[in-house]
Order: sequence, then C-alpha cells, then structure tokens
Amino acid sequence: MKPSSLAATATAAALLATTAGAQAQGFALDQLDPTPAGDVFFGVPSPAAPGHLEPRAYIAFDYGAQPIHLRTEDVDVVAGQAFLRVDASLALWNRVLLSVDMPLAVLQSSNDPGLPGITFTALEAPQVGDLRLGLRVRLLGEDAGPFQLGLGGYVFAPTGNAAQYTGEGAVRGAPHLSLGGRAGSSVGFAWTASGGVELTGAGNPHVATFGAGVGLLLGGDTFQIGPEVYGTAPLGGGDLRLSATPDTRTAAEPTAELLIGAKLRVLRGLTFGAAAGPGLTRAVGTPSLRAIGLLGWAPPAERAAAKPAGPPPGPPDRDDDGIQDGIDACPDTKGQPSPDPTKDGCPPADRDGDGVLDVDDACPTTPGERSGDITRNGCPGDTDGDGFHDGVDACKTTPGVSSDDPEKMGCPPDGDNDGVPDDSDACPTVPGARTSDKRYNGCPEDPDGDGVKFGADACPNEKGVPDPDPKLNGCKRFVRVTESEIVTSRPIQFVMNGKERWQTVDRISDEILYEVRDAIQQDPSIEQVEVQGHTDDEGTEQYNLDLSQQRADAVRKWLVQAGVPESKLIAKGYGFEKPLGDNRVRTGRQKNRRVQFMITKRSQR
Repeated sequence: MKPSSLAATATAAALLATTAGAQAQGFALDQLDPTPAGDVFFGVPSPAAPGHLEPRAYIAFDYGAQPIHLRTEDVDVVAGQAFLRVDASLALWNRVLLSVDMPLAVLQSSNDPGLPGITFTALEAPQVGDLRLGLRVRLLGEDAGPFQLGLGGYVFAPTGNAAQYTGEGAVRGAPHLSLGGRAGSSVGFAWTASGGVELTGAGNPHVATFGAGVGLLLGGDTFQIGPEVYGTAPLGGGDLRLSATPDTRTAAEPTAELLIGAKLRVLRGLTFGAAAGPGLTRAVGTPSLRAIGLLGWAPPAERAAAKPAGPPPGPPDRDDDGIQDGIDACPDTKGQPSPDPTKDGCPPADRDGDGVLDVDDACPTTPGERSGDITRNGCPGDTDGDGFHDGVDACKTTPGVSSDDPEKMGCPPDGDNDGVPDDSDACPTVPGARTSDKRYNGCPEDPDGDGVKFGADACPNEKGVPDPDPKLNGCKRFVRVTESEIVTSRPIQFVMNGKERWQTVDRISDEILYEVRDAIQQDPSIEQVEVQGHTDDEGTEQYNLDLSQQRADAVRKWLVQAGVPESKLIAKGYGFEKPLGDNRVRTGRQKNRRVQFMITKRSQR
C-alpha cells in the first residue's frame, strides 16, 4: 500500500513514535514496485513474456532520499531508505511469466523530530521487506511486436516489519493491465503503459496504480535510454491510520515519481542498468530523489520477423510451371510449353532422359535401358535376376520377392522383420539377432524363454532351469533331446494299485514326464514319438509283452492327459526282446525294466 502525505506535524511524528499506551501503526514506506527480471523499464511492467523455460534474474540497489519530511519543523523524519533486491523470473510457452522479488532494507536513516510528549523510535537495518510473487499472461500480440496486451498481478506476503516501514503486516494483492510493444531494428523504440489497483488487508485505503514509459533502443537493444513515470491515487477517499491510541489519521493523497533510466545489454544477456529521478509529489513514501543500480541476466527478446513483401498475385498456376491453369493441359504436373494445346504445360515425352519415350517406357521416371521386353523397356537392369529392376529393388544383389514396403521390395522374405532372411533364420517367427552360428541365427537372446541368455545356455532351444554347472545351465533336469530319442536321466516308476491303467505311473515320475511333455511341445520338428515299454526276462514271454504294453500305454495316457496331442504318440511294448543289461544279474535286470521315448518322425528343419 502506498501511503499518503501527512496533514500536520503531530501526524507526521506519529509515524515513527510510540506514546504511553499507544502503538504506532506501520506500513510499507517504499512506493517502488520494480518490474520483473527481463522487463524493459524499471518501475512500469510490460505485457511481454518471451521464451519458454528461460530464466532471468537481477540484483538491484534502490535508494530513496527523504521519503518522510516534516515540513513545519524542516526535519527528515526518515532521511533515507535503501533496499537490496533479488528478483528472478521464468518464461513459459512464450506467453506466461512467473516472478519473485525479495527486498532487504540495508540502510534506514531517521531523525528525532523533538516533539513534546513523543518518544521517538529510530529505524534500524537490515530489515526484510514483503516477499512479492508475480504472474503475467500475454493476451494479445507477439513478443517483441509493436503492440501487446497483458494481464498480470502481484501477491505480497507479510514478511516485512511494519513498525520499521518495510512491510504492511498483512497480505496484499495488486492486479494490473499492461500495454506495450517495440518497433525498429538497429534504431528503435519501446513503450509500455499500465494501470491497476492495489488492495491491502491492513486497514489502509486501496489505491489505483498507473505508469508509463518510453525508451530509445540503439544497436538492436544493446543500449536503451528513456523516461518513465509511475504512482498511485487513493480509491474512494479514506484516511491512513497512523496510530491506534490516540487515534491519529491523515488524508490519502496521490503519489508520483519520474525516472530517467538507461540499460546496457551485452554478451546476449548480461545487463547493466541505472536510473534516477525526483518525486513529483511530497506524499509520504515519495522520495525527493530516487536512484537505482542494477546487474542482471536476461536473454534479449527476438524481434518479430517482418514478412517480405511478395509479388502481386497473378493468374493461378497450381504446378508452378509458368503456364496458367486456364491453358495448361496438365495443371497438376509441371511441364513445358507446346504448340499442341493438348500437350501445352505437360511433361516432356522422355521425363527420365534415358532415350525411351514415355509412351514406350515401362519406367518413365527412372533412367534405364532399351529392351525388347515391353514390360522392362526403359527400366534399369536386374542384377539379381529376381524380376525387380535395380531402380526399385532394395536388395539388388540378392533375389527376393515383392513387397508393399519400398525398403523390402525385391528382398528375401523376413517374416519377423529382424533383418535375417527366413531361409537362414533359425527363429523365423520371432525377432532376433544375426549370428554366425546357423543354429541360432536370427533368434532372440533367450530363444527358449527359460531366463538363461543365449551364450550361457547349454540347451538354448530347450526350456530348462539355471544351474551353476555351465554344462547344465539352462537345461532340463531330467531330460536330454537327441536326434532320435528323448533321453531320461531316471527311470519311470510305476505302482500296482491304480484304478486306471494310466494311473499305474508313480507320481514320483511326474517331474520327469512333464519335462518329456515340454520337450515334445517346444520342438515343432518332433512329429511322432514312440513310447516304448521294456521288461527283464523274468516270467513268460507273453506276460512280459503284456506288461510292457500296459506300461507304455499308461505313460502315453499320462502325456495325453498333460497336453501332448494323441497323434504325436504311439505306445508299444517290446517285452524282454531289447535288453540293455545282462538279465543274469540284478543291475542288468534293473536297466532292462524301462520306458524309452524314441523320436520316429521329424519334420525338415
């Protein structure tokens, strides 16, 4: 809130003194609200918000001489007040500006007016002022253009000391509307004007704020100089309350200041500034002289580029070949003049310049060679002989097939788009990487998906489990797959009290049979497996044939129940006709009592 002038000596003295049982009411004495970092002028805000995520900042020193002068006693009650200000702003989307300003009173000089019955309280420094937060939105115009309209406002937090004249002691708000712009290049000018209100919560009258400034710009904004004026006017009358007991008030009056300021901008952002000027009224807070020094960083605003004047519009010519659409026989295709009205403005007869006229050229826009084959006449050669000429063949030296994708036209099929042709891709339906090992060329890092990466996987095409032994890492625990057999590391166990034949498989063998099932399902080349049952030679031949067949049937039934297609499994009992060990000893008979899984049919891999 900008205070008014004092009406009498006693009123002026009450600003800085306390009496018995009376508490003096304080306020923010300094009437300067500096513009956010990056603005053109010192005290009059502009509507501009140039840049996106561009920070700007400055440190300024602001000194006001004799902001309270007791004329009847010729005493400077407040002889001087100086603030060190830190201000920063951030532009967003070339339209929004956020700002913050923190003042610190580093010098406060006061004098005792020597009035009877008044106990004078001297001012002290340093003192924190009211923290100011700002928001601005550019509504109309282009940044750095000749005319812009902006809406902005400040909110003041009560961080200052009211009794020391560095704050209001309450939250304040100050919305404002601003106009401005700039023109010229090496020599130009900038202007701005603003108006708004400042609303205080401390019980003092609200005021209207105003300001205007104009500056001469030299060297493309390198140097700026010009005047600006700003001030306040009370709204709806009212008195400024200076003391509670006794009740001391004074009428609010307008304030105004004039500044002549200059700024020098170098190194694409480093800014030096200085301004000075007198107060135009003697209201409280209006100094007899104000001086400002500034050092900051603010990237210069880019000027709105003037659009070059083009030639006057002429008759329409859509293809820009110089022949008006009204007489152009090919108005959408750039061509050449012709005495034949049906060909005037149409492309030449041999657009690719290969000596084959377009009417006979199978590739009229691609230079080629003459050929007796009308489907290839005027087309480039076909190095790989796949039927796609080199002008369209993306794989000129490798025979390929047709494709809707120009980058794959004439290239070998690659169903998984991993860059490895299907005929050499070991995993043609799963994208992978090229490798010199034909078994895994074009396969992913983990072809079998068991979590063990290729290179460390001892069984890369069989889903297995991790194992500290490199020879077993990624392999199944109980099963190995060879070209002709699924080999189990443990025998299949049976029980004799199952209700169904397939239930005679002991549950202890489930883990083994699950791995047998997975081996069949994970290898698409396995088309048929013979589940073989074998026995030792104890008992009759027929008894052992029946027993081996029953056990082969039971295992086949188990695998079908577990998800293996019936068509892939054949069960056959061989009795004791194919022994692995000597039936005369116990260990030999144990080897002979077994179930084997022989791969009887594989597809071409």
